[in-house]
Amino acid sequence: MLSALSPSAVFGVPGSLALLASVVLVPILLLVTGVAFFALRRVDRADLPVALLGLAHVISALCGLLPWGRPTPPPALPHPAADDSEPSTAAPTVVLVRPEPTPPAVAHRAE
Repeated sequence: MLSALSPSAVFGVPGSLALLASVVLVPILLLVTGVAFFALRRVDRADLPVALLGLAHVISALCGLLPWGRPTPPPALPHPAADDSEPSTAAPTVVLVRPEPTPPAVAHRAE
């Protein structure tokens, strides 16, 4: 067993564990960098905030691949504003309800 003071330790971590961590972390970082590069290269400047928020979703999902990582839900994507078909200056509709007298009960005879 390697002790923390052995010459093969890096920052107090055994060399084999540091190598294993780098084997896991480097491909994940390359994947995030590649996705960010290609996604942000094709996005218009007007859509950049939405693209960055979507990239935050991807990075959060990739955090679940790490043994110690817990993906956290990033904020929700903004919904596009719905076009109103009615003008906003339309007057509200008022409905008046008046009590009507009930018709007298008619007795039906069986003939």
